[in-house]
Amino acid sequence: MGIVEPTPTLEMCTVKAPIRLIVLPLAAALLISACGDEGDSSSESQKKNLQQDVEAVLASDVPGAVVVTAENGNQVANAWGVGDLASRTPMKVEDRFRIGSLAKSYVAVVILQLVDEGKMTLDDSVQKWLPGLVPEGEKITVRQLLNHSSGIPNYEENPKYLAPYLAGDVTHVTTPQQLVKLGTSLPRKFQPGTDASYSNTNYTVAGLIIEKVAGASLAAQFNDRIFTPLKLESSYLPTGPDITGPHAHGYFVLGKPPATDVTRFSPSIAWAGGGIIASSGDASSFYHALLTGRLLPPELLKEMMTTVTGKSGATYGLGIVPRQFSCGTWWGHSGNFPGYLVESYATKNGQRQATIAMNYDPNSMQEKTKNAVEKLIDAAACSKND
Repeated sequence: MGIVEPTPTLEMCTVKAPIRLIVLPLAAALLISACGDEGDSSSESQKKNLQQDVEAVLASDVPGAVVVTAENGNQVANAWGVGDLASRTPMKVEDRFRIGSLAKSYVAVVILQLVDEGKMTLDDSVQKWLPGLVPEGEKITVRQLLNHSSGIPNYEENPKYLAPYLAGDVTHVTTPQQLVKLGTSLPRKFQPGTDASYSNTNYTVAGLIIEKVAGASLAAQFNDRIFTPLKLESSYLPTGPDITGPHAHGYFVLGKPPATDVTRFSPSIAWAGGGIIASSGDASSFYHALLTGRLLPPELLKEMMTTVTGKSGATYGLGIVPRQFSCGTWWGHSGNFPGYLVESYATKNGQRQATIAMNYDPNSMQEKTKNAVEKLIDAAACSKND
């Protein structure tokens, strides 16, 4: 697939002087820092508009946050709080995060590009490409993997999934095939196509299909088809527990507070379903490129945004989901990986975007913090800079 327009620009900025001191339970004191040159009116406007909402997020337990908003691909970014509690290093807009399930959008794009190239179809069965991997794989299509209507259980529901990590071996490697087995060893959720239920196992299988069809690693496919053409220099699929380049440290409450630094964590627990590392600006650029037609032809982008709704009421497209904000329906994904939360959404035409990233696991957040996060992403999407 070719790239048909220039890469969107990011109004990059670095953390400036502290503007307020607050006390958090995770550290004695944290500085909420503004990001942007003093003359950058767009950045200052965003900071002013979102300040109260960000403070509500950081007031209880979240160490730091980055917010990126964009119109017509022109990004404005700000960072607040700290990226590393031990050193009290301020969060920076260029910091990388583990973006969790946003990776599902990237997987779906690669699948659809392979479809566009005539190398496979969405109606191919799992059995065709991965014989014997999934029980009754002949009844499950690639499309059903991508929109979560396969009925394959989520490996995260298997108590064996996190056992080695909870036992202290946070760099333990679980292979994609082992992840699939953890999922398929559980009772089937439903017959394929009769319901929809979110399952990371679906995307592990999809990642393995990509490797089989393309004859190359998933990481190489991401690089060749998305990261390199779009010049997403902070984005990659890691093979080890370390994060290269500038990055935020991730925090997770294991049992009782305070939170533990879980930055060095095996990416193998998520792989295709959530293993990508990227800056918030890169994530925003990816969705802008996707929704403005730079990665897929119109008919396949339309296919991607064709949804199914499960009996639970949740709605899924192919690696992308609709999200209702106070200013309308946006498209994108949310994602968490131990220690991190990232959400990135855009209008259907890709012209307006909002991405938030924070270095605290949502499973460790207090309820009031979760509510504050939801308010923040809505404000980022719906509050225009002056």
